[in-house]
Amino acid sequence: MRKLKPALSIIFFTLSLNVYSETISFQCKSVDLSGVHKFDAQGIVTTDDSNLIEGVISVATQKADAIESLQTFEDVKIKGFIRHFKAGEISTNAFDQLVLSTDAPYLKMLNLLLDFEDKISSRVISIDNFSYRSNCKTIVK
Repeated sequence: MRKLKPALSIIFFTLSLNVYSETISFQCKSVDLSGVHKFDAQGIVTTDDSNLIEGVISVATQKADAIESLQTFEDVKIKGFIRHFKAGEISTNAFDQLVLSTDAPYLKMLNLLLDFEDKISSRVISIDNFSYRSNCKTIVK
């Protein structure tokens, strides 16, 4: 078998380094339900071919029926992974699950279900174990 010329080897090696990447913008809007802790958020993440994600999010949390408890976290770095569920696997429609962590001192974990059909299915868990709920959707450009 013939050896590849060095220039061809470099081209093949470079082509194999091309990595899949997708950018997803999303927005979460809370529903005003009595007795439910809620959050609003807006963010952007980039995915890779291993389903790992990283990005930035801004989050506002509010405890149930307590207007004075509003806390806002701007431009928080997030990282985690994404899972895609096809239509019919769990729900009628396809949706994405983002499982995220952050170094923000108050935010422990984020479990965002983008475009999920059930209401208030997305959650933000705080360091003091409060669970905030919202609806999250992909922003289509």
